[in-house]
Amino acid sequence: MPDCPQFTIMRIMGEEGCKRVLEEDVWATGVFHAARERLQQAFAALPADAAVQPFVGALTELVQAQADTTGFVMLHRWAEILDRHFPPPFPESDRTTG
Repeated sequence: MPDCPQFTIMRIMGEEGCKRVLEEDVWATGVFHAARERLQQAFAALPADAAVQPFVGALTELVQAQADTTGFVMLHRWAEILDRHFPPPFPESDRTTG
């Protein structure tokens, strides 16, 4: 097998693909952390009563959750974060005041 030209070509292509993925990962890690830092600074600069506060807060927390994991943020974590920033409305009371 080692003398087979097709095998050699496949091995070279596989090694090149792996090298590209590793280079992209290094680049993306640096860009991600720098962008996360800028996002956190922008969030901190928002006025507390800004209408976009829940959106930026959720995004900031989701980005941080992604930074804390080596894989993907799991659905239950997304649900926790979104529920915290966008809680369900309180149910209307059937009672009348009076």
